[in-house]
Amino acid sequence: MKNDFQKIQHILIDEAQNFLTEGGDWYEKAKTITQREKDCTPLWIFLDYFQTTHLSYPLPALTAQYLREELTRVTRNADPIANYLQEVMQEIRENPPCNIPSGSLEMVHKGEWAQCIPGNMEITEYLGLEDMVVQVAKKCLFFLKNGYSPKDIAVLCSKASEVEIYKDKLLRAMRKRKISELDEESDLLVQIKDASDIMANHIVLDSVRRFSGLERNIVFGFNLMAEPAIFHNLLLCLASRAKKHLYILKVPV
Repeated sequence: MKNDFQKIQHILIDEAQNFLTEGGDWYEKAKTITQREKDCTPLWIFLDYFQTTHLSYPLPALTAQYLREELTRVTRNADPIANYLQEVMQEIRENPPCNIPSGSLEMVHKGEWAQCIPGNMEITEYLGLEDMVVQVAKKCLFFLKNGYSPKDIAVLCSKASEVEIYKDKLLRAMRKRKISELDEESDLLVQIKDASDIMANHIVLDSVRRFSGLERNIVFGFNLMAEPAIFHNLLLCLASRAKKHLYILKVPV
């Protein structure tokens, strides 16, 4: 936002539903760059209104978004996860946040979902945070002992400020679990890092928003919390990241 880009012609923006205007109006800046010349070049913006997790929105009205394409075929998620996603999308459509264009939510009826992809989806409530983390550590080690690698697993929470808290607790729980099992094969050095180095072989622990646009075979969602108006949007953003196994975990607040 602070620099000028004289040689840039085309701009592609992905996951635009997460963009804020804290540093300025990014949409106007991008449009200005691509429309400098007489023959304007495209400004391509990809977004999913269902995954809007902020109550402010800098994009123009839906009617002003001409040359619009709708991508409605979903091939990422296993059947149980896909079924759950459709339920959450319907909930968003019936109770949308005030900043989402109503016409954009009609896409829920146009979706084509891949069929016969095995997997599982569980929602579990635990008595306390420590119990929840211990169970996640147990499941992680189970997957690691049964053919999965650390880069198959993501643990997602509501806010970036929670990452270090959960990281410390999860690492301690996994170390205790490995020692108690006295299993040399499972006593591998498991690293837990954020999503900035997504290709490395480590478990990702990050916020749902910072993991937006990424995916893993196994996703754990920790005690998801958000403003009521966007809770289901954040839930959809979490659940859609999982390809095969999705675990949504809750503790009483």
